Amino acid sequence: MPVTIPPPVAEHFTDGIRHPDLYLWDAWSFVAPEGDIHLYSLAVSRTKADGSRLTPAERNSFPFHIRHFTSTDDGASWADRGSLLEPRSDPESPDARTIWSGSIAPLPDGRILLAYTGLYELGPEQCFLQNLMLALTDGDKVTWRASTPVLCPRRDWDMITQAGYYLADREALGHSSGEAGGPIMAWRDPFIFIDHEGVINLFFSAKTDPTTGAMGRATLRPEGDGFQLDRLFPPIPLPDSAQFTQFELPKIYRDATLGNYILIGSTCSRRHENQPDSEVEKMMRIYRSASVDGPWQPCGNKGSELTGLDFLFGMTVLRHENQANRLLCMAPYTDVAEADKGLTFAPAFRLDLDLG
Repeated sequence: MPVTIPPPVAEHFTDGIRHPDLYLWDAWSFVAPEGDIHLYSLAVSRTKADGSRLTPAERNSFPFHIRHFTSTDDGASWADRGSLLEPRSDPESPDARTIWSGSIAPLPDGRILLAYTGLYELGPEQCFLQNLMLALTDGDKVTWRASTPVLCPRRDWDMITQAGYYLADREALGHSSGEAGGPIMAWRDPFIFIDHEGVINLFFSAKTDPTTGAMGRATLRPEGDGFQLDRLFPPIPLPDSAQFTQFELPKIYRDATLGNYILIGSTCSRRHENQPDSEVEKMMRIYRSASVDGPWQPCGNKGSELTGLDFLFGMTVLRHENQANRLLCMAPYTDVAEADKGLTFAPAFRLDLDLG
């Protein structure tokens, strides 16, 4: 169903981002060489094309776009830069139904790589068939966009399952009722991490069985004007995966102070798609590893849960404040937060990495 994409608003947002025209959720970002912070999120208009209100519960029936904001004062205020990316109009394209979350990162050659989740348009019963897509951008607009996924469960089913990942049978991929009694498929949220050798890694949300979330990993190689899959690694288990069913929106950062790596993710405990939202626990978690290859362990000795961040989900690290050993972060509120906060951004906050 169509919605309009509102143009940028003139006002600057402070104390978070409460956009008058948009619902916002999930976050990723990068810092430009001049120091400006670029923030991106999923977005959909608060009104339908006919002018009636679009409720948060309806939003999966409408196409999303990626919204762009910038800050010149470390997240104290934000300017709306408009839409960066929208679903393609070709009904056969791998991102025709809608687009979901991803990441953005400057490459060693000066280009800026965008990774995102594309969903095929296969009708209401098979509306969650996800695949991993790539594009190039200057930050404000897309300069190149791949026509085919870099990793597609439908096309690459044999390779993906042989690597140890769980996918439903081909005919059931992306079904709205979930996978084998569990929640919907997980093959989304690619996060770009450039390692110390300049290799482009993608870490993403995946599963090892219908109700066990894991993190996927692949590497890319430049080829021509774009990129190709170089290697698909086996799924990466999380040490407390029994506490959740889906591990979403992974983000990895190198801690230059301690010389190790930080993994941040958001988890959901939904057991099946008919489960009431009141029974589902959503939280953000943090892990640490001596190597980007893992193994990953809870960052603090009290576990991986990030406490004191009620109703926040899908955060990004705006900046790593190395000398203070802390992260400057930004996250949106979930749709179950107070009515005036749901699907808006909370103010930027600092996360101490000494979680002992």
